[in-house]
Amino acid sequence: MTTDMSSALASQVNYHQRESPSALLCNWRLGGVLRLRQTARSKSLVAVIFLLIFIHAAPAPAQKLTQIHIGVPTNTVTWFPLYVAWKKGIFQEYGIELLPVTMSVRASLGALASRHVSYITPLGSSLTAIANGLPAKVIMIFAVRSHHVLVAKRDVAGPSALRGRSVAISQPGGTVHRQFLKILEHYRVDPKSVNMINLGEMPARALALKANNIDAAMLSVPYDIFMEKDGFRPIAYMKDIAEFPLLGLIAHDDRLREKSEEVKKILAAALKGIAYTKSHRDDVLPLLKQFAGLPDIEMTRKTFDVIKDIWPDNGIPSNTGLATAISMADVPANFPADKLVDWSPVSETSASLKAR
Repeated sequence: MTTDMSSALASQVNYHQRESPSALLCNWRLGGVLRLRQTARSKSLVAVIFLLIFIHAAPAPAQKLTQIHIGVPTNTVTWFPLYVAWKKGIFQEYGIELLPVTMSVRASLGALASRHVSYITPLGSSLTAIANGLPAKVIMIFAVRSHHVLVAKRDVAGPSALRGRSVAISQPGGTVHRQFLKILEHYRVDPKSVNMINLGEMPARALALKANNIDAAMLSVPYDIFMEKDGFRPIAYMKDIAEFPLLGLIAHDDRLREKSEEVKKILAAALKGIAYTKSHRDDVLPLLKQFAGLPDIEMTRKTFDVIKDIWPDNGIPSNTGLATAISMADVPANFPADKLVDWSPVSETSASLKAR
């Protein structure tokens, strides 16, 4: 789904109203529970009762939630735990109303630079932008492994059988293309022996495969499960080949400096969202079905089982994974990593959560 999520999320917040003290008193009087004689002693008792009723019946002040806008590309399964954290009230527990806003990668970078959004999630493009002067840092990784999958016709035995065949990618040099090259490298297939066709967005690649115009396509979960129903099959999951961090949390340097407590709250809620998602499978399946637009729970269950290991418990990739992400972003090899990422806030937050 590619619609703007902010208004949809905001519209689903439920404010529960409690009965007012005056209404409670009115009901009490009408019910005739207590009938007291108008003596000095009874008046004192009435005053005490009135006071107790107001103390216990008065609604607690509603917590004012701080709205936090986060730029996301689409409703991909890579950031599903954030959705879980919102739906389960985890962000609200920290006084935050999370408002994901669907926007292109370029738009999200511009919005972060101008501070029109608080955080963004595209990793590779953000690393490239930071290396070129964007004052920001990657402070957490949501998906340490990719959700992309190579899907092919039934007669394609595996990636090694793609020599001389046509495969749909997005665009030359893009993330999907680079991941496909990693798959070919893993299976020792010369890229020159494969006919790579640039077909842009995911739906176009899937349709071309279904129309038998190509032999295979780089898709993403849950497209693999949809395609299986039409006689195609996944022949390589990128997550099983290499650690390839795909989505993160990126914040402007000014926000990290000026809103450090807010940053820690965001990170704590995100980490709790990951933990809850991974440990409450059956509970989050309806949410995943809704989030990914899946037709039934069985397909949702299969999707969850494929992707459950892409979310890191501590929000930090391995050194190898980070090196891969930096390399894929065309960041110069001698560029200092500490100018790109700052794991200290998420490390401190993770340690604090474990200590509780």
